[in-house]
Amino acid sequence: MGRPLEDKMKTKIIAITLILGILFSATAFARKGPGLASGFLNTADACGFGVGHIGGFAGIGDEATSVFGAITYGFSDFTEGRLKLGFSDLDVTGADPELMFGADLKYEFMDYYDKSKKQPLDMAFGAFLEFVNYEGGSVWEIGGNLITSIPYHFKSGRRLIPYGRFDLRLEQLSSENANDESDFKIGLNIGAKYELGSDMSIYGEFQFDDNTGLFAGLDFRAF
Repeated sequence: MGRPLEDKMKTKIIAITLILGILFSATAFARKGPGLASGFLNTADACGFGVGHIGGFAGIGDEATSVFGAITYGFSDFTEGRLKLGFSDLDVTGADPELMFGADLKYEFMDYYDKSKKQPLDMAFGAFLEFVNYEGGSVWEIGGNLITSIPYHFKSGRRLIPYGRFDLRLEQLSSENANDESDFKIGLNIGAKYELGSDMSIYGEFQFDDNTGLFAGLDFRAF
């Protein structure tokens, strides 16, 4: 009896979180902007102290297409940081791929594997920034996010980890031919991580943002 009730609770919590995120995100499109170029592509679960991952990712959105690499490092059992570097190409005739840089930090405050507290899922909060030097102007994105994820185990020992990320951020546009513009934006990412083995995983997610699109990639444990 205990396990079915726990599964129902997990499903309800993640469903409510995602529904609220979608409703909030629907109000974010008053002024169309470039949106986030690198998606999220992570779960709420921290990788662990001293653990490092390297990954390669790509995203196709209605405003931009991006290709980038990422390196993740665990500063503690519940805290990790990540750096992203690559290129983003606006969906504009004649536009060329431009340099993109991102960084984020998260703290996992609810751990599914904490047996003493019996948490129903993983949850984390964090901060992030992203910079893209588009032709004719640059874009800064600075904000915070709330992340939820739930691991599901297969008989093979592999895991499928659905996740959701809700973000609130300040978007600043700087152009050579116009005044700088700043606006608050919100967005939602829904995806899943699937473990191909103990040290390699694939990601796939949908982003609901000014740059709504599909993101995917592969990462592996490097150390």
